[in-house]
Amino acid sequence: MKARIARTIVGVTALIIVILGVPFAIVIQRFYDSRATVELQRTAAETIAELTLPLEVAQMAAAAAEPDAPRDFSVYDQAGRKIYGSGPERVDATDPDRLVVISPITERDSETVVGSVRVSRAKADIAAQARRAWALMALAAVGGLAVAMLVARREAARLTTPIDDLVSRASRIGSGEPDRAAEPTGIAELDTLAAALTISSRRLDELVARERHFSANASHQLRTPLAGLRLSLERGDVATAIAEAERLAATIDHMLALARDALPAPSTIEIGPIVDAMSLRWQPAYRNAGRSLITTTGASLPGIRARPASIEQAVDILLDNSLRHGDGTTRLVARTAPRGLVIQVDDDGPGIDPDDLESIFDRHHGTDTGIGLTLARTLVEADGGRLMLADPEHAEFHIVFAGSPLRE
Repeated sequence: MKARIARTIVGVTALIIVILGVPFAIVIQRFYDSRATVELQRTAAETIAELTLPLEVAQMAAAAAEPDAPRDFSVYDQAGRKIYGSGPERVDATDPDRLVVISPITERDSETVVGSVRVSRAKADIAAQARRAWALMALAAVGGLAVAMLVARREAARLTTPIDDLVSRASRIGSGEPDRAAEPTGIAELDTLAAALTISSRRLDELVARERHFSANASHQLRTPLAGLRLSLERGDVATAIAEAERLAATIDHMLALARDALPAPSTIEIGPIVDAMSLRWQPAYRNAGRSLITTTGASLPGIRARPASIEQAVDILLDNSLRHGDGTTRLVARTAPRGLVIQVDDDGPGIDPDDLESIFDRHHGTDTGIGLTLARTLVEADGGRLMLADPEHAEFHIVFAGSPLRE
């Protein structure tokens, strides 16, 4: 493409030189012809001014001997016969190789023509002057083409380099590599294209990140309901198995909606029944592990604006972490707080390592998948709440929501 742009610019320059150069060359030729004619007319007039009547050969020879006299002139009488000079015998003789000017000699009083002066110049001399001018024009044209070639290469590089960068960026985006913002080129069309490519790259990155998060979050959250479904099937508890299967489907739908930023609008809910139902669901898992789960639900809990599925998912993560990494009794508490509500989960285990306090909510932190706490915080914050580590020594986590009046 770079070579094609350069060839186009040079070709257009050459075409312009030809279109303008040919008429200009003709004008130059005519200019030198006209100038030679004017010079011959002036020479003839100066020669006539040096002559006196009557015309005598000796006088003409004396005039020709003067330093500023023309080298080639002839004098003819009234009948057109040559009196003096190197010209042809007749004044009206033609010579295709010379430019001829004939001026009449008149008496000053009567204006009667008594003779004529003929001066001439070789057309080859005039053509040689025109050719020298054409040569200068050709040199100027070659110089112009050289400058055009340099400009063409520079402009071609200036135009194609951003395009090559856009091609490289598109290739990187297609291969999944991280993209970088392009520097402005000063070419409006290319800058618009680069901006559109940047927007598309960001959208693709967001889409890929969401799909990856969905895969990771779904795999993490499906682990618990799948385990419950397996235990129910092993016990032959069909009703519980159906409930676990429905919860499994609800978890998938919720994770997919979260990944696509399509969660339903939160509504005012009562947290007590949700916490009690979760306690019943987790009691078998804690009993199988030789642990106890104590649930405390405060009286007159305020309503909160949230999505029940998000609350269940976040509390599931905290209870699962307590079961896996904690020890002793795990406590699930729902209580009122100043202008809101707190859902608390803690246990009697070793707590949180002080070295992990800064990064415990970072994705892929820890010895397990490193997804749970990050996902729980995302779910809670999506509903306008906060998830925080209140007491590292007892691994005490708080989910905090502002209270809302319940509908009667």
